[in-house]
Amino acid sequence: MIAASQGREDRSNTMPQNIDAQFARDFLSRLHEAVNAHDAAQVAALCCEDVIWDDPAASAPLRGRDAVCRFHQETMFRALPDVRIDMIDGPYLALDGKSISARLRISGTMTGPLDPPGFAPTGGPLVFETAEFSRFEGNLLSRHTVIVDMLGLARQIGAVPPAGGFGERVGLWGQHMAALLGRAGSNKR
Repeated sequence: MIAASQGREDRSNTMPQNIDAQFARDFLSRLHEAVNAHDAAQVAALCCEDVIWDDPAASAPLRGRDAVCRFHQETMFRALPDVRIDMIDGPYLALDGKSISARLRISGTMTGPLDPPGFAPTGGPLVFETAEFSRFEGNLLSRHTVIVDMLGLARQIGAVPPAGGFGERVGLWGQHMAALLGRAGSNKR
């Protein structure tokens, strides 16, 4: 809702001062329904105009509804056109009365590229968990932060060798050499 005299959203009278468990469940249900329906415009509509959406699949934090909509259309729904979000645990209410968190499972088939950073489609299933933190102004999302186990995700898509394998040992050897050279170089300064 736009306040005509101020030209900005009226976020004050759409909900009680502090969010409660029912609001948290209802909001996350609407958000997950929008993602599961692959409706980027509806995801964006649940956000403040000046939302900050911080997701490791984006090259930088997204700012504004348009950026959130584009991210879902061009990145998430392109990489995982059958993406599905399921709640594993939560939502949890923060003591500030304005924030919630939840643990989620994201699943889908990676038939499109994940760009950025530029991972090629595998054609295979992808299942990973996230911890998500949401802050509200009124009944709209003002900040959303997604935390992902990127190492586990990278292993699933073949960007990192399997745990315990030869490739991992070679990578560890390379890291040890780089660390040794880095320490040696810093000692000369």
